[in-house]
Amino acid sequence: MPPRTLYFVRHAQGEHNAQHDDSIPDAILTSHGKSQCRELSTSFPRHDSVALVVSSPLRRALQTAIHAFAPALHRDGVKVLLQPMAQEMNAFACDVGTDKDELQRQVKAEELWDAGLGVPSEKVDFDLVEESWNSKGKWAPDRATVQKRGAKLRSWLYGLKEEVVVVVSHGGFLHALTEDWNGFNASAEFVFTEKSTHSSAHVVKKATLTPKLSGREEEPHVVKEVEDAGLAGK
Repeated sequence: MPPRTLYFVRHAQGEHNAQHDDSIPDAILTSHGKSQCRELSTSFPRHDSVALVVSSPLRRALQTAIHAFAPALHRDGVKVLLQPMAQEMNAFACDVGTDKDELQRQVKAEELWDAGLGVPSEKVDFDLVEESWNSKGKWAPDRATVQKRGAKLRSWLYGLKEEVVVVVSHGGFLHALTEDWNGFNASAEFVFTEKSTHSSAHVVKKATLTPKLSGREEEPHVVKEVEDAGLAGK
């Protein structure tokens, strides 16, 4: 059986969002972004039932996963599984990830999240992260490749055994993942459609959660990514 419930979460405010600067390498969260995570953590109703947190390996997404879902991660067996398919779709510096060895070093040193959260580095699983995960050749930001990646990630999620799964990703790619081209700016609850299969999995939104993260859907960074990938007006 596929997961009963999927929570898709856009990362909180990153430095590139606040400064409107796409040239910041693998941008991290701002202090306001961390505050947004605390708000989401407080309002999220199902920390006690989340079985898996899946995150893009980009640092702002991983930070959001840990800061917002620390209560779930305190439970035995619940981890953050880094999934390169969930990374952002464009090739701006802010969307190109840190090399695996350096990212592992930062995680092991627990440099990316506040010590007071009580989340040990062992909770972050790198099993799916290849050395070349941050090479955009495989993750090209063109329409066909992005849509194919969205479909592939949905199928991968469909094959999970966990019943309640959180996925932390990015404003641009979440359009392709959810097949929702009208805007994605909130944490939202999704379910697989009744006709979904492992080879053709689709999701439908069941509820929108608050608070919203990262600001407005119209922010230039997200709009540019969608347009550059040829997904605008889909």
